Amino acid sequence: MKSLSEYNIKFEGLKQGIHFFEFDVDNAFFEEFGCFEFKDAALAVGLEFEKQSTIMVLTFDFLGTITVPCDRCLDDVEVEFSGEEKLFVKFGNEEYDDSDEILMLPIHEYELNVAKYIYEFLNVNIPQKRIHSEGLCNQNVIDELEKVAPAAKEEENKEIDVDPRWASLQDIKLNKNK
Repeated sequence: MKSLSEYNIKFEGLKQGIHFFEFDVDNAFFEEFGCFEFKDAALAVGLEFEKQSTIMVLTFDFLGTITVPCDRCLDDVEVEFSGEEKLFVKFGNEEYDDSDEILMLPIHEYELNVAKYIYEFLNVNIPQKRIHSEGLCNQNVIDELEKVAPAAKEEENKEIDVDPRWASLQDIKLNKNK
């Protein structure tokens, strides 16, 4: 993760108050974490870094696009997304794992690499449903899926031989659905 050193923030020399940092995230960033899911990533991350006497508050804002396979037709689709996440950084000698929003740093630390947190926040906020807008999917693939779908429904609708001891339960189930 040598190339992630550009995500280091040396907070020791910063005055108390609000500071701003900007980072560009592309495929090389994700590859550093072993993530090869995206074909093209172009994201801008803005970081508002508020240094106080006993705590630091980091507010990450991100906006951009990623290119991924469509969940429906597997052709490439460009997905836009944005989000905001906060991270609170405290200093102390004890471990603190009770919250994902609070990071405990040893007292002697003087810098923080935010790459890991950017990666986690981006993955949490990337849309789960990645499909083309209506009518833009590859029609050949959709046609093939429609050929297979009726056959699957027929299989599903075939009557299953039911043990006569359980047949009365089927009647109860049918009456309940009415």
